[in-house]
Amino acid sequence: MNSIQELYFTNKDVNQRWSGVKDDFWGDIKKETLIAVKRLIETTMDIEVQDLIGGGRWEHLPKRKNYRNGSYYRNLWTSFGYLTGLKIPRIRVGEINFKAFKKYQQRTNEVNKLVLGMFLAGASTRRVKEVLEPLYGKQMISAQTVSNISKTLNKEVEKYHKKRIKDEYVYLFFDGVYLKAKSPIHSRSRCMLVAYGIKKDGVRELINFKVARKGESQVAWECFLTSLRNAGLKGDGLKMIAIDGNKGLCNAVDIIWPEVPIQRCWAHKLRNVSKCLPWKLRGACTRQAGDIYSADNKTKAIKAFKKWSKIWKPISPKAVECIEGNLEELLNFYDCPKKMWIKLRTTNLIERMFREVRRRTRPISCFTNTESMERIIFAVFNRQNNIWRENPLKEITQNS
Repeated sequence: MNSIQELYFTNKDVNQRWSGVKDDFWGDIKKETLIAVKRLIETTMDIEVQDLIGGGRWEHLPKRKNYRNGSYYRNLWTSFGYLTGLKIPRIRVGEINFKAFKKYQQRTNEVNKLVLGMFLAGASTRRVKEVLEPLYGKQMISAQTVSNISKTLNKEVEKYHKKRIKDEYVYLFFDGVYLKAKSPIHSRSRCMLVAYGIKKDGVRELINFKVARKGESQVAWECFLTSLRNAGLKGDGLKMIAIDGNKGLCNAVDIIWPEVPIQRCWAHKLRNVSKCLPWKLRGACTRQAGDIYSADNKTKAIKAFKKWSKIWKPISPKAVECIEGNLEELLNFYDCPKKMWIKLRTTNLIERMFREVRRRTRPISCFTNTESMERIIFAVFNRQNNIWRENPLKEITQNS
């Protein structure tokens, strides 16, 4: 009866049996691969010992340089899986530097590169652990292990800060983002100053960042901008610099690049206007102010401001003064190509990157130090720069 039932099975039975065959097949392949890799490494080490000693096992030669001294066992995490009971030969005098792996090395370079690649691609330390657990097991990887591997990025972060900058930017954006990090006494907010640029060919780039001890003060911004200029960003081809309403940043830009026009962010400005009004009037006022920056040209924008000012000055003189005092810097984007107006009239381009930074750092309530904070920022920036390198802005490429 059972033999007859075996002849008649449904598609569901086929799928179940095929999944079992696949599991058995790939399980056997993985085991055999680990055995083969283990044998290969052990054979390679035996050959290295033989070359170092000057003779094979149990050979008595007068020109022998050294002698074997047994062996010991250790484990190694490779890209093929976790090798246990790896037999490591020893010699009587001195030590051996094997080519397969270094002394005390727990993971091969390929595994470290895999973890670093996932970290740089935007995965958090916990997410890397979740992805690698099915491949290597729960005991092989932990969030702390990923964090330790990521510390090798410190050299890359240092190179990133010290790199030479090509003077090929037409637009610059500056802003700061605040993240929490521990201090010797308690945790506190640390300000990260960021420079974002658009090149002549339309490629966007997060140029550099710096942890500022004095927040977004003029001294901090001037120091950061000076370092960019000394690294090669002379600003000869700069057409505009977009900033928020920070006075320290504005003063620093005037000192470092005094001849470059400044574009103040309309989003920040309208928030300041709202603060001058009662809650019920804020929506109507800011909506009507939108006619200023959405005009067809600068002349019409000035007319729109006069019209808006005439309506709102009797209601809230402070709200009108808030825009009137910086009107020239708010309308500088009209001197640029029309396709770029939407991107230049605010600092939203750099603010979007800050949202990505906050997404990556949300699981981390507080960084242990500024180094760990810089590694996360570098990982986010490195990934985004690689994406942008292949996707230049159409507004610039089509215009050119």
